[in-house]
Order: sequence, then C-alpha cells, then structure tokens
Amino acid sequence: MQASVSFVIEIRDLGILTDNKLAMSQHICTVVKKARTTASLIFKCFHSRHRASYLKAFTTYLRPLLEYATPVWSPYIITNITKIESVERSFTKRLLGLSNLPYTKHLEFLGIDSLELLRLCYGLVFVYKMLFGLVDLKFSDYFTLRANSTTRGHDYKLFQTYSRLNVRKHFFCE
Repeated sequence: MQASVSFVIEIRDLGILTDNKLAMSQHICTVVKKARTTASLIFKCFHSRHRASYLKAFTTYLRPLLEYATPVWSPYIITNITKIESVERSFTKRLLGLSNLPYTKHLEFLGIDSLELLRLCYGLVFVYKMLFGLVDLKFSDYFTLRANSTTRGHDYKLFQTYSRLNVRKHFFCE
C-alpha cells in the first residue's frame, strides 16, 4: 500500500494561518475580521462613553488578537499593514471627541503607540531574548553577528545577508 502525500494550500499551526507561498495575507484578513467583530461588540456592550474604559477594553480584548506571534507573521506589504492599522484607526475614531482628528493625533491624545511600532518593538525584544539565551532558540541558527565592526558602540551588530526573493528578504531573521 502506497502512502500519498497530499498538497495543502493553507495550514494553521499554533493559530497562524500560512499558505504554500509563505504569505500571511489570509492570516491577516482573518485576524482583522475577528478584531473588527470584537471591536463592534465592545461598542455595543459598553453604555458609558468614557474614553479610559474603551481604551482598557481595546488593550485587553483587541490588542492580543492583533499582536499574537507578530515576529512570525509581521507584515511587510503596505496593504496588509494598512489593514491591521485600520482596526486601531477605526476604533480610536469612534471614541468621544476624536472623530475629526487624524490618526496620529488619536494615538498622541490617548498616549498609545501604533500597532506597526509595537510589532517592531516585539521583534527587537525577541531578538534580544534569542541573543542572551532567554528563549529556547539557538541565535546562530537565525542571525550572524558581525565579526569585525569598525564602528563604535556595542559588539552585538548583526550581519545582513543578501536576499533576492521577497519571502526571504522580509523574513524575521533578515
């Protein structure tokens, strides 16, 4: 009896939906849809118009959906970045007194960071944890430290490799 290998277009592993080209567009669409549904439920359930309550609900219920495992699926395509940011943009726009302000003023007024900046910070923290052995991943499997750095500063400068394909070029360790 021969075992056949089936061809799979998409697979979900640890909650992350990946297609056969390693594109995360479908995962991002799924996350955005779930976050928009949750946002509408938050506005439907809260009777108060107090900004601090909504902001707490946003950080408690929406941000975990939008930030889960971001070093793995962090988008690099502008349309995907815009989709994710649109959730925070539309949520903050619905808050009392912020509907006529631009998105950057929403973030500044509420004292929060954009989701794109948070994804960058989470990636940097993850690299730090890998470098100093705080996670169970071998740093040398993903990154190479620059051997002879002629610039000033610390000794932890990463060597950037050349990548021709977008899948590899925008991968976490590149």
